[in-house]
Amino acid sequence: MVEYNLQSLKAFLAVGATGSMTTAATRLGLTQSAVSQAIRQLEDALGMVVIDRSHRPLALTRAGQVLQRHAQPIIDDAEALTAIVRQAGSSKTPELKLGVVDSFATTAGPELIKALLKATSRMSFRSGLAHDQAEGLLNRSLDLIITSDAMDELDGLERYPLLSEPYLVLLPENMQVSPGELDLRQLAAGYSLIRFSARSHVGAQIERHLRRLGVKASHLLEVDSSDALVAMIGAGLGWGIATPLCLLQVRSRLERVRAVPFPGPVFIRQLHLITRSGEHGNLPQKVADIACSVLREHCMPELRKLVPWISNQVTIG
Repeated sequence: MVEYNLQSLKAFLAVGATGSMTTAATRLGLTQSAVSQAIRQLEDALGMVVIDRSHRPLALTRAGQVLQRHAQPIIDDAEALTAIVRQAGSSKTPELKLGVVDSFATTAGPELIKALLKATSRMSFRSGLAHDQAEGLLNRSLDLIITSDAMDELDGLERYPLLSEPYLVLLPENMQVSPGELDLRQLAAGYSLIRFSARSHVGAQIERHLRRLGVKASHLLEVDSSDALVAMIGAGLGWGIATPLCLLQVRSRLERVRAVPFPGPVFIRQLHLITRSGEHGNLPQKVADIACSVLREHCMPELRKLVPWISNQVTIG
């Protein structure tokens, strides 16, 4: 019977990644002799040499290359199992790593975190672009993410709907355009469109929709935040497209910007809470319920003040 432990596999992977027993030991917080012993125990259990010690830096044998491909999933599964068992045996989640898109982080984030801190012993919170949150979920540096990208093309994920909100057209206060007669083609022909960066999921979604509508706008200026977008529009440099939650981010800077309905077909952004399937029990549903409650009780009243006509166009949960 083959017998070895996870620590031996971790030591092996560290040596394979660094090419050095000493560097691997530093990375793992062990002594060099402990790493060397773990590798020997692993090789004895397998009956195979997995590290070629004749090379500098150290290299993997063919057997070691096969082991390397299969060892990381084993470690990931074991760590996930440990988290599930600990969660089941505790009233609090030992640690929660949450990633959130910026527009949610700065509007609903503080109230969500306040509630979650009561149910977890330790928490980390990362905000940023939807792409970064998706990458964090897939490489396991994040447990849950709140994102505008539903990641529909991927299996093995649980998705919980949080918010559906319409896109709005943002205009400088002094721009002479009637909302009821807004024509995007004419607007794009006469004024510069200030875009969200194409790196962002929102930016890419807007570009695809404009293409479907046949709206061609100059690529004069791209920004990567709602603050910058509203500042540029308020300065009269052009017009833009954003969502109510993005406006809530920058509500103190909207005095020279007006929001009007997006003309034509319904155009919405959706936010989801997403996690890896089967790893966190009923925690994702609890977090989703809290997030919806925060949106309903803390964000919607402020949104109604900013854009009174928006209420019946926003769906929560």
